[in-house]
Amino acid sequence: MNDLIAKIDFFSGLDDKILRKISEACIVRQFNRNETIVRQGEMGLGLYVIAKGHVKVDREQGGVRTQMAELGPEQFFGEMSLLDNKPRSATVTGIDETECVLLTRDGFVKLMNKYPEIPIRMARVLAERLRVANEKLATLPAPAAASSAPTAAPAAKTPTAPAAPVPASTNGAVPAAADSGGTKAQIRARLLETFESLYTLKALSRFSVAVLGCPVEGVASNVVDEIRVGDVKALIFPAGEAVDMRIEASEPGSFTLDVFTPAREAPYRFGPVDVDPADDVTMTLQSGVAALRSGPSIIPFL
Repeated sequence: MNDLIAKIDFFSGLDDKILRKISEACIVRQFNRNETIVRQGEMGLGLYVIAKGHVKVDREQGGVRTQMAELGPEQFFGEMSLLDNKPRSATVTGIDETECVLLTRDGFVKLMNKYPEIPIRMARVLAERLRVANEKLATLPAPAAASSAPTAAPAAKTPTAPAAPVPASTNGAVPAAADSGGTKAQIRARLLETFESLYTLKALSRFSVAVLGCPVEGVASNVVDEIRVGDVKALIFPAGEAVDMRIEASEPGSFTLDVFTPAREAPYRFGPVDVDPADDVTMTLQSGVAALRSGPSIIPFL
């Protein structure tokens, strides 16, 4: 089962010991042909990996059901239920007799609390999905501008561009990303939502995270990892260490800073803060308390 688990993007790259622990937490489920495995609007149990058989992923909207994807062996669905407790966005039904490996949310939360490599890997994968989704949306044609000039005949209504093919890792749902412009504010909001979910589950209890918006970079000596989506970046630090991070601007503008710590339920939120390349801006984090300074001035958090 390790080989099957290792092919899931959330877990690829983790060492064999962790993969083995994940495999041991899974249970095998059998489903008949046409049996509903996940129902739209209901709470999900966790992540399903298809070992045998095939499933279809349907979404109902406005009374119309549309097939979003068809998945087969080594593909998976329902992974977002590992992080949130929201109703499922699609219905998954067995096309034929299907065998799935199920990793429940409760079992996964225990693993995340024990092995911090897992939530960091998940945050990186979710950020990458967000980046890819925004790049796809950015390539869609802009809606045609309405013309006020009279025409000989009514213009044909421009059809909506078809959704991009749904990857197997999105539970059959089109990624809920930014609009066709892929705005930085929306990217930041989605990245913050990811970290908020991980902290709610106490999956990042060993780390603090600083999420920075452009046009700045964060520089510190004890960065454990860094995750980027466009100009938005998340810097990860050991929770037990003091942080002294310089914030360097590449051009005049304004930036936002959100700091997550295990010692505080809500993140510290700063900004937008006006900044210039010549400014001396630092963020310090000590004993779970974050502070932002521009020169001698202390910038209050929101």
